[in-house]
Amino acid sequence: MKLTASLEELPPPPPETLKQRAVYLQYRAVWEAAARLPRPVADRIPGRVGPVWYRLASSQQRDQVRRNLSRVTGHAVGTDALEEVVRAAYESYARYWLDSFRLHTMTPEDVLSRSTGEGLEHVDRIRDSGEGGILATAHIGSWDIGAFFTSQRRWGMTVVAEVVEPRRLFERFVWLRRRAGIDVIPLVRGGDMIDRLVGVVERGGLATLLADRDLTKKGPVVEFFGEPCRLPPGTAVLARRTGRPVVIGGFVTAGTGYHGVVRPPVHIADLSVEEGTQVVATELEALIGSYPEQWHVFVRNWLADREPDHPALERR
Repeated sequence: MKLTASLEELPPPPPETLKQRAVYLQYRAVWEAAARLPRPVADRIPGRVGPVWYRLASSQQRDQVRRNLSRVTGHAVGTDALEEVVRAAYESYARYWLDSFRLHTMTPEDVLSRSTGEGLEHVDRIRDSGEGGILATAHIGSWDIGAFFTSQRRWGMTVVAEVVEPRRLFERFVWLRRRAGIDVIPLVRGGDMIDRLVGVVERGGLATLLADRDLTKKGPVVEFFGEPCRLPPGTAVLARRTGRPVVIGGFVTAGTGYHGVVRPPVHIADLSVEEGTQVVATELEALIGSYPEQWHVFVRNWLADREPDHPALERR
């Protein structure tokens, strides 16, 4: 992977296809419509869109969400208890997108007045130390609103964003995050993600990584909710390179408001990448397990689904 320091240094995008242009225009139309909704109306949208999304989703996707959330909750597939969580997950995911589309209309006062938190002092101490740190998070809750919230606490977050096409859509998401006060490093194929994040930490910032999905099929295999699962090694590698602590946290929704959750720091710099990633996995279990209906991983994530012939499964 190669990281460029700024959006302006990215290579020119390829010509936009008609399909990509249509996708971008669809996103922009939804963005504009969501931004114009009065807040009382917007607050009701996820409760109406979520159930429709659940019904219209492909059976393949719904089945995968069931398998994922069965592992998290312990509810068996086919039970009413699990199906209730699955429906709630679609509603939560609709809330995530609505919040993202409306982020640019929100003020700090609006977000802060509707937000509570627990464990935020752990990151405050990292910020005040001036030595930087690492935040590992998950696809949970309302990420973009959480980023906006953290900027009001001067956490100095830097995130990595994969460059997607159409480029205009990627630029729009980057604009939203930068407007929220979050520095964004574009990620393209090539090379030095950890090097740049090390620089963020050394400058006293908070390097932030998504830690609950491995996109490469090369991450270490750890136990995650009782089953072998690959998770990305970046958090553990960064801790080993910087010697700095890791905190696991997320920003979940609570009614029409929000709630920030940060767990106590873990020190994994002296562990191997595999051991450190296992510690991160255990911390993620505590976070995701507390809010399973807000975990937005709707794709294959565990070895049993992604790599059914992996030796780790045979050993079990």
